[in-house]
Amino acid sequence: MQSGIRARSAGSAAGAAKAPTVGEQLEARVSQLWFWEGFYSRHGVNLQRHYQEPLTITDVDLFAFDFSPQLSMSKYIGEVKSGTGKSAAKPLDRIVWLRGIRELVGADSAELTIATGVTDRIRELGRSLGISAQNIADFERRETDAVGPLVDLGSHGVQSILLERRVKSACRQQPDLERAFWFLRGEVFFLEPFLAIKQLIELLRRITQLWTPRLQDEEAIAVRWLAAEAVSLLTLNLVAATGTALTLSRADWDSLVSERSAEGSVPMHQMRKLSDSIDKFVGGILAAAKVAPEIRTETIGAFLPEPPDYADSLAELCWRFKSDAPVARALPRQMDLLIFERLVHQRELSGSAVTRMGLDRESSARMRRLVAAFLRGCDASFDALEKALTGKVESGGSQSQSDV
Repeated sequence: MQSGIRARSAGSAAGAAKAPTVGEQLEARVSQLWFWEGFYSRHGVNLQRHYQEPLTITDVDLFAFDFSPQLSMSKYIGEVKSGTGKSAAKPLDRIVWLRGIRELVGADSAELTIATGVTDRIRELGRSLGISAQNIADFERRETDAVGPLVDLGSHGVQSILLERRVKSACRQQPDLERAFWFLRGEVFFLEPFLAIKQLIELLRRITQLWTPRLQDEEAIAVRWLAAEAVSLLTLNLVAATGTALTLSRADWDSLVSERSAEGSVPMHQMRKLSDSIDKFVGGILAAAKVAPEIRTETIGAFLPEPPDYADSLAELCWRFKSDAPVARALPRQMDLLIFERLVHQRELSGSAVTRMGLDRESSARMRRLVAAFLRGCDASFDALEKALTGKVESGGSQSQSDV
């Protein structure tokens, strides 16, 4: 099965499909640039499925995240416009528009990449609104310096568009996979970290149940991609959740994790109020029915949400992240690159990429093993995924594809 997948690479399988537009390619390249400049980045993040209201804008071209040394997370967005004709977008219009999108999604900053008209005056106006502006020449200089030969690696580059199209097409055949695809391409980016962690673990549990080496090629590619994207985003949210632990005692942190992992889309303080009201209502009915007091006592809090079975393990994992924040800060990007290379592309990274990302450091490998153990304990992993996470990373990229 694996050899069949390798024979049908993303480029060859999508060769007959419609090629990405110039705008799509530029969008993917800017996302790739952001990644190699130090951000956790994605392009084409869907907005409509989150807001569930008609919007002129269907997606955000670029979404990126970064962590401070204290693991507080910052969010960035970007807009890419490659047109040069008379009807092409005007820089100032896009800056004003991008400022509104920045407010809508709660981003800390934004960047506009546009083909024409970026004057010093435009740059100055953009900075006053918290938005940087660049033209294509500016971008290409940055790309040469930051990316160089490290193109089309992990989840990034123009080839990622072709691969995602294959996955999207395969997922259309199964409603569960299609829902998972759109969750990972949009909704998850707008959830607070603990809720995102819960939903990503549940998604990985379902993927684990689907996984078998006997999957057909396209379905196997889809499942591998979904698993890699889920693990990548899970790591991002694990580190984001850890950022709230730095000023807490271990006991307070354990209590917080238990509470936050128990709540759903409704905050726990509201659930407590609802539970208290239900307790009073049910207690009144039981008292009127002359039910024994000890039975009435047992019903108190019955409607208060319980934390998941992995809450203690989650608290322990994040606490270990906290103990080595400099390493945890880099983990989402490292995990993103490694899991896509090994699980999806089924290849090892070059020595230059390994060194650039610090993937061969023992401290990073230890954190990857912690994540792998956590997923295993949640029943949210399978053999190929575990090998991708825990296999030794050589600076020369010497491990064979068949090993993963």
